[in-house]
Amino acid sequence: MSDLTTLMTRATSAAAATPSAATLDDDVSRGRRARRRRTRLVGSGAVGALAVTAAVGASLTSTAPSAAAAELVAYTAEQPAGFTIAEVPEGWHVLSSDPSNLVLADGDDAGADPNSFEGRIVASLVGEESVPSGIDARTFDVDGRDVLVYELLGADGEPDGTLGVFAPEGAGDYLSVQLPPELHWTGDLAARFVEGLDVTASAEHSRG
Repeated sequence: MSDLTTLMTRATSAAAATPSAATLDDDVSRGRRARRRRTRLVGSGAVGALAVTAAVGASLTSTAPSAAAAELVAYTAEQPAGFTIAEVPEGWHVLSSDPSNLVLADGDDAGADPNSFEGRIVASLVGEESVPSGIDARTFDVDGRDVLVYELLGADGEPDGTLGVFAPEGAGDYLSVQLPPELHWTGDLAARFVEGLDVTASAEHSRG
């Protein structure tokens, strides 16, 4: 498991304060963007093309996924707390959700050890301090946003196949998504998944 998993899934909780008009506007915009994204992806059954704005390294930018790559299918179950989902890897399901964190698992994962994120997809709303530093990211243009995709490092300091995706949500916040190596996804597939995944206006910052 990546040594940056904790960094990705933890953010300092926002201090209690009366929200400013700008913050409220960001919440409304985020909710509207999530609704538009779900209508486009689920209602039409199609996903728009992703434009790679910076691309170096075959593993992240190849548009030809390996034969083992998990395929994305429409998500038809009940929407989880704090998030909207348009597509999921085939055979995967929502394992747990609350306004701060969303965890997806494959069909063989019955939920043992709920505190482990290994082999699972984890999505959270985090602050900009949780964006990794010291490793390079590839940038993808997704719905007008510059989405960062990282190859995360294992215990040996080398990429272990785990991808970390950070999509800006306004006011310094990011949708943080950890994608396990079992998916065998390239950067563009990771960005496509995040295009159909968003936080709602009811989402809260992850507390760990």
